[in-house]
Amino acid sequence: MNEEASHSTVETVDPARVRAFVSALRTRTTIDVVDDAPALAIAGRATIPYPKQPGAVVYPTSVEEVAAVVCLANEFRVPVWPVSKGRNWGYGSATPAVDNTVVLHLERLNSILEVNEDLAYAVIEPGVTYRQLKQHLVESGSRLWCDCTDGPPQGSVIGNALERGMGVTHYADHFGTLCGLEVVLADGSIIRTGGGAFGRCPTWNTHKWGVGPYVEGLFSQSNFGIVVKAGIWLFPAPESYCAFTFDLARDEDFPHLVDAMRELTLAGLLTAGAHLINNICALSVLSQYPAGMAERVSRLPEAVLVEQRRRYGVPSWSFGGGIHGTHEWVKNVQRRLRRRLKGMGRLTFIDDRTLLAASLIERTVRGLPTATLRRGGEWFFRQMTGKPMELIGVARHVHEVMRGQPTEHFVRHVYFKTSMSKPAEAHPDRDNVGAIWFAPAVPMQGAEVVRTLDSLAALYREYDFDFYVALLAQNSRTLIALFCIFYSKENADETRRAKDLHTALQQATFAAGLQPYRTSVQAPTGYPDGYAKMLQQIKAAMDPNGILAPGKSRISAP
Repeated sequence: MNEEASHSTVETVDPARVRAFVSALRTRTTIDVVDDAPALAIAGRATIPYPKQPGAVVYPTSVEEVAAVVCLANEFRVPVWPVSKGRNWGYGSATPAVDNTVVLHLERLNSILEVNEDLAYAVIEPGVTYRQLKQHLVESGSRLWCDCTDGPPQGSVIGNALERGMGVTHYADHFGTLCGLEVVLADGSIIRTGGGAFGRCPTWNTHKWGVGPYVEGLFSQSNFGIVVKAGIWLFPAPESYCAFTFDLARDEDFPHLVDAMRELTLAGLLTAGAHLINNICALSVLSQYPAGMAERVSRLPEAVLVEQRRRYGVPSWSFGGGIHGTHEWVKNVQRRLRRRLKGMGRLTFIDDRTLLAASLIERTVRGLPTATLRRGGEWFFRQMTGKPMELIGVARHVHEVMRGQPTEHFVRHVYFKTSMSKPAEAHPDRDNVGAIWFAPAVPMQGAEVVRTLDSLAALYREYDFDFYVALLAQNSRTLIALFCIFYSKENADETRRAKDLHTALQQATFAAGLQPYRTSVQAPTGYPDGYAKMLQQIKAAMDPNGILAPGKSRISAP
């Protein structure tokens, strides 16, 4: 691909201008601003290698205050980096792409402004989290569910959607479920997209396209405006629901499983959000490196990997998802899944009854009076199910997250290669965890996926890191291949190699003609010539002073 450098060449922002900007904020407004060195050191933490550092952090509490910050930023020519909750872990967290940029933190804009039960949507601000929205729906007695991610419960609903994050139900395309945005533009003006442009429009949050060009996409993965309010579609609690997991028996059937996944989603039997994960991904959810090993090796030795897989009953590939609908629909999909996956591995359905039964068995075994009896109970459970009892807890979280209940359980897997135990509430920035996400999109065809994985697995071996991949059904035709690089931030050599592997992965996928689904703030690759020029022209027209998030998604004014 012939590329043009479409990212900002500015390495840092003039500290004197930042100081003048902060002084003006304090004298002209009551907006909270933080610029002391200890606080900025904390704000500059991220799981990626060598994150850029903010010059200050500003905390507006209203749309009007956001606009005021933007106006002052133009006056002092100081760029701002908007974040919703700053938990974009693995992609840069709340750190900017250019040193000394002022972080514009929107976490205090956290109101749920409306929930429409009839039309199944909510209107929220960027500081609203998945946990907050779910709790509001439960406490208000709503019949509606919200799709969530298997990431942090304290992550922003709007922030994830604007980054085109993926969920786990039929509403997994989170940007696709946004409808009706309120945006602060780079000159401080405030606009509404779609029907919102016409004032009190009853279809602002129900009809995505409006009239004329569709512009909401301009504010996704971009630096063209700051979204301060959005409609998000919810869905009625289904009559019936279950989750399922599938363990692939033979590695040679992997491409056939990918093809089955495509056929089932194209037929409408499965939905976007179904996951296909490899053994390292599964082990990171279930366990951690054996004690003392994270400090000694860069990747799990093969013998240790084999033992860990045996210990936790982990196959090379696991497939899972949720089924929502009427009782008849759920039973029909279960029958079709059994038929299509027959002979390829073990299929397990998880519903309220199976979870209750498994939990009763777990409590009974854990309550046995001696260690010998407990080991016997655990052995019997494994003989009966083929899985260790530790998986009951995982199954419980799988079942819950696929009904819109956020959980810390899965995000804690980033602690896989650390010496500390997984904390009750994950915060990898705070805990200095090393993790980088990389995510190209690939066609949902078995042969094509195998080619991609084989080439990138070779790079993981070359740079000596555990090969982690999760394949997410973005739609019926496309998989998001989500790779993670676990590394030790205390180890300078590992940190350097992790950054180099990330660069090599991007270069390899671009060379293969694949597009990234989402990028880190340190993504080294730009866009093809004509596309880069178009983005630069849009940026120049909407943000001539380059105030908003310089370098975001490698977009800058000419």
